[in-house]
Amino acid sequence: MKFTKAEIDAIIEASPRTFVAFDKLVLSKAYQARAGGSTPKMSVAELAASIKECGVLQNLIAVEGARGRCEVCAGGRRLEALTLLVGSGDLAENYPVPVLIVPADKALIASLAENCFHIPMHPADEFAAFARLIGQGKSVEDVAAAFGVTPLVVKRRMKLATVSPKLMAAFREDQIGLDCLMVLASVDDHHKQEQTWAALPSWNRRPDYLRQLLIQGEIESDRDPVAKYVTLEAYENAGGALRRDLFSDDDNKAYLLDAALLEKLATDRLQELARQIAAEGWKWVDVRVRYAFDEYVKYGELRQTKRQPDAQEVAAMEDLDRRIAALHAQMETLADEDGDEDAFYRLEGEAEGLEEQCKALDDALSVWPADLMAQAGCVVHVGHNGAAAVKFGLIRPDDRSDMAQAARQATGNGTDAALLSLPSAKTRPVHSERLVRSLTAHRVAAVQAELIERPDVALAAITAHLAQKIFRGNDLYYCRSENVFAITATDSQSELRSAAEDLEASAAWSKLQAERTAWAGRLPKKREDIFPWLLAQDQATVLRLLTFVVAVTVTGIYGSEPDKQSNEALARALGLDMSKWWTATGPSYFNHVSKARILEVVSEAVDPNAASPLAPLKKDAVVTGAEQTLAGTGWLPACLRIRTAEAERTEKALDNTSMAPGEPALMA
Repeated sequence: MKFTKAEIDAIIEASPRTFVAFDKLVLSKAYQARAGGSTPKMSVAELAASIKECGVLQNLIAVEGARGRCEVCAGGRRLEALTLLVGSGDLAENYPVPVLIVPADKALIASLAENCFHIPMHPADEFAAFARLIGQGKSVEDVAAAFGVTPLVVKRRMKLATVSPKLMAAFREDQIGLDCLMVLASVDDHHKQEQTWAALPSWNRRPDYLRQLLIQGEIESDRDPVAKYVTLEAYENAGGALRRDLFSDDDNKAYLLDAALLEKLATDRLQELARQIAAEGWKWVDVRVRYAFDEYVKYGELRQTKRQPDAQEVAAMEDLDRRIAALHAQMETLADEDGDEDAFYRLEGEAEGLEEQCKALDDALSVWPADLMAQAGCVVHVGHNGAAAVKFGLIRPDDRSDMAQAARQATGNGTDAALLSLPSAKTRPVHSERLVRSLTAHRVAAVQAELIERPDVALAAITAHLAQKIFRGNDLYYCRSENVFAITATDSQSELRSAAEDLEASAAWSKLQAERTAWAGRLPKKREDIFPWLLAQDQATVLRLLTFVVAVTVTGIYGSEPDKQSNEALARALGLDMSKWWTATGPSYFNHVSKARILEVVSEAVDPNAASPLAPLKKDAVVTGAEQTLAGTGWLPACLRIRTAEAERTEKALDNTSMAPGEPALMA
């Protein structure tokens, strides 16, 4: 039977309102529409705090019971909160409670109506209300006490109230989830909030990814090595600007905004260690906040030598060796006799401690040759663990000849190769690292675009990948997560886009994005619903999705041209022809190489006669001429060409025949 709101209003209008002492109220079992115990305890505590502050603002609904009591059929939560307050002594047992008395035959209707017609407050209204209370002069602590929550909860709700009105409107319309709204509220700039949210792809609106976009350019105090080295306290004391996230569970975490100040503080602190290192006799000491390998790749390295231990050190090592051997013998006895396990681990711990002492003594024997230190230097920097580190014994290119001469004098019979490590001379690469990364990114995107049309190849590829992992042996230990399968997948989209600026305009990218958008529209919004959804689909649909997710994990971006690329076999299986996906133009290639290289390409792709007219021209004209001359030729740089299986077999045979007799061939 359905009751209209008018009928229920008539029942309430005809019922008397009065005040009933708390100790005369009992919860009705016969007329309650809401099941008992269905209210979270925290909500009752918050309601109790509100009643203590403001009183009972909405009357209870009850029927008259036996012995002068009233049975509450609607308002059980308020009665439970009142019971909490009376039990704590905040209210008297005869506290007058506003009650609406209804006839017994209408009690269940009234109880049901109160719950059905009740419209809960939208969280956005709650955030705004908290902010208004603070604006009226209430303290955070007062508001927290009035609603039975912690001051942190009040601060968070106030922070949520400051989100951009445009985004708050989207939150009211369920276009933004509360988890994402909290991430957006962590920054104060409305424009940045809106811009970041708009940049999020609809299929990847996750709070963790949103947070990554928002903190770009900021330094995390608990993750960045330099921040950990400087310490948050020192940065704050120096007046460094920072941002704290009210919604972080870590109270000590902060986002540092002044990178220049952070690096200055780190440099100043490293200078003290640099002075100590310089006093040891090195020719030079550089201070770098972060050690950049590329900056020192052309430097040679001085190696340490071993000095002879003195009598005291020899005796100490022999004593340690004897004690370690004795412990190992006891451990073997326990293992053979299946003895006390705790005793075994105790002996093992003692042996490991002695082995550390032995290693420390051995390390002390490694020294830098004093007569060669004067030609070498060190770099003092912040290590990956957030502690000061030193790279010892670097040899500048200008000092190589002096170092070699000093080494010859030290050894007496020619340069001792054990003392020096000098980089071999390298020819300048044809293509820069940036260009190779861009070209190989285009190749990866093309492989992915081809692969999404070949479920047979995708299935074989993923099966081979998993088989290689399962059957490679147990030489490595992997931490297992609580997932059903120990399989991971990483979308390479972001890596590809950062490697090649022009990739988004390519045909491969357009094809991949079209497929991604189509699947994003078909798949359930909740991740936990994907598995049951797939169970209900036909095999072709499941295989098509598998093909796509396998395709977008393909990698293979390189900084220098490799002899063989990781996706070579896959590209060959797909019959990949990169000339269908990439064309040599000024922006894609010619602008990034030398004029001599352009002429070389034209000669290779067409003939030397085609290159001759371009030789006297300036670079811009050469680029234009090369574009026109190569149009339709399908020329590709080496890293975009797909080697045939026959070529690989020939190369492998040549490698094997060039080995010394008896030398085993390496597995490809």
